[in-house]
Amino acid sequence: MTSSAGTGTNLFVSADISGTARWFETTADVLSIDDEELAETIAFVHKGGMTFLSPILPDLKAIVCTAGSRESHLAILSRESAVPCVLAATIDTDIPTGTEVRLVLGDPENATIEIATPAVAS
Repeated sequence: MTSSAGTGTNLFVSADISGTARWFETTADVLSIDDEELAETIAFVHKGGMTFLSPILPDLKAIVCTAGSRESHLAILSRESAVPCVLAATIDTDIPTGTEVRLVLGDPENATIEIATPAVAS
């Protein structure tokens, strides 16, 4: 079962994607991720020009950004790497790192962010 968590601008049409949400706030967050986790990670960031994601961007499952546009640096890198990306996302509920999320990406303009399961407290 899923519940709606937000919406945003879909960078390009893709099959729906499910993975584990992980917030990246600083370069240290990027450096601390285990390479084996990247294939299932949906990166959540707050700025459209998050160039510090560049070293791991091609290995991510998808990206959700609370800012940015289709012309932003992040959008350009995402397109070049064929990594699905939701831009200018409005997140209506808390999505902590570790939450299983689903991105509905079939509409060429709009994407939906859904929570599949809540994060497990550590």
